[in-house]
Amino acid sequence: MNNKHWYGMLTKNCLMNSRLLSAGCWIWWLCLWLVTTGFSGPIEHVIIVSMDGARPDYVLSAQASNIQAMAAQGAFTWWAQTVNPSVTLISHTSMLSGCQPAKHGIDWNTWKPSKGFIKTNTCFELVKKSGGRTAMFVGKAKLRHIAKPDTVDTFESVEGPAMTISTAAAVYFKTNQPDLLFVHYPDPDAAGHAFGWGAAPYLAAIKDCDQGIGLLRIGVEQAGLADRTLFIITADHGGHQRSHGTKDVRDMTIPWVAYSPGNVIPGEIQTGISTCDTAATAVYALGLKVDPQWDGKAAEEIFADGKAAGVRKRQMAK
Repeated sequence: MNNKHWYGMLTKNCLMNSRLLSAGCWIWWLCLWLVTTGFSGPIEHVIIVSMDGARPDYVLSAQASNIQAMAAQGAFTWWAQTVNPSVTLISHTSMLSGCQPAKHGIDWNTWKPSKGFIKTNTCFELVKKSGGRTAMFVGKAKLRHIAKPDTVDTFESVEGPAMTISTAAAVYFKTNQPDLLFVHYPDPDAAGHAFGWGAAPYLAAIKDCDQGIGLLRIGVEQAGLADRTLFIITADHGGHQRSHGTKDVRDMTIPWVAYSPGNVIPGEIQTGISTCDTAATAVYALGLKVDPQWDGKAAEEIFADGKAAGVRKRQMAK
């Protein structure tokens, strides 16, 4: 049995349950969307959340209630793909630069100050050049290689689990209201390496991330920006046994959820999503031109008419 078939068998029940849940909720949320779409948006803030090492089948089986509710109310796929090699720094660089590793140039996976920073544009850089505010709250210091000088207003390497990171990020968002915020949770990856992907501590780590995401949502609501904020919930890679980094489908397949009621059309995304599409979708939603040198493309089809700032600006220019 090949890896892809094995993975498909493993996730079949979870995905069927998710699709049934989504089908049941979809009609209800579509009606809500039709009522609210005239009064929401456009998107002015994007929060990208990366759960390090979170495999989508385990996100489903871990009963991550916040993520699953956001998927039911938003655009989602449990079959998005990361880059090869599927390791933390390289994959996150692709996620936030829109480029494959051969292009962005980061081919190491540890903090190496002498190596400097990514050479290509990042989503933070494009937002800063447009006059926007950016921030990164991460659980691994090596992600600083992505934060080129003068592109990230605040870079915080936070010691602790997802809830600690979320607490700091939520407070920052309420106070500073950045246009683009990146939040990284190391919990699933740490548990996967220590106990194995799918083990009880690994599933508990995903639930901790889910609670952290809930805290971020509360922060956005308290800031009064829920109808103008897009969440993109994803991961850098999956994993199997106690490792990752290969082309194995269990390492390469990641979750991807876009949530912004009234601005994002709910439903399962039918086109393929790459981790490189995350940066492109974020800047597109904020009304910025996607770097033509990027490999990633914006998931334009997920946005309600005129709700992405990019759509609105182009319509106004006509």
